Amino acid sequence: MKYIAFLVGALFIPSLSLVHGAVGFIDVAPDTLDYEAGTEVPLEVRIRTLESITSLRIHLRYDPATLEVRQVKPNTETFPYWWTQEAVNGTITLEASLPKPGFKGEDLVAAVVVAAKEAGTKLLEVDEDASLLLNAQDENILKPREENSPQNDYKIANTQSGGFVVVFGGLLVIGVVLGGVLFLRGRKK
Repeated sequence: MKYIAFLVGALFIPSLSLVHGAVGFIDVAPDTLDYEAGTEVPLEVRIRTLESITSLRIHLRYDPATLEVRQVKPNTETFPYWWTQEAVNGTITLEASLPKPGFKGEDLVAAVVVAAKEAGTKLLEVDEDASLLLNAQDENILKPREENSPQNDYKIANTQSGGFVVVFGGLLVIGVVLGGVLFLRGRKK
């Protein structure tokens, strides 16, 4: 019986750590839109995380010659402590934190309303070099933009769950074989 407990602990627990994927994404919706001068466009700044975060800093770039930021309304329900929510010289800065255990999942960070000064299509762009999604250990879990797409979200989910299944399945087979050998060996004595 002690062999079984050892095998379960030795094989199952390490396989769980292999699934741990620290990734987070910042999205602005819509990302592009045809607009005319004078049009007000409501936008949503959202995050998606697979690991809990306790702090965020989001920098969004825009062309101040084309767009004017009329309103930045932070989500104080999910993110109760706001340090910065401003639009200055073509950059919207959003900085907030929340107590442990933090936030994990998908939610609205802020609603932003911009007004078009002239016709165009470009809206807000995430400045990844200046943005952070920090976990409780102060590690940035923000994924680079080229990896932030619905196709890659699908690949990430399949890789993580598929990797878990392969690793867990392999460890399970090894455990069954080792358990069988130990069982047969114990019966011979």
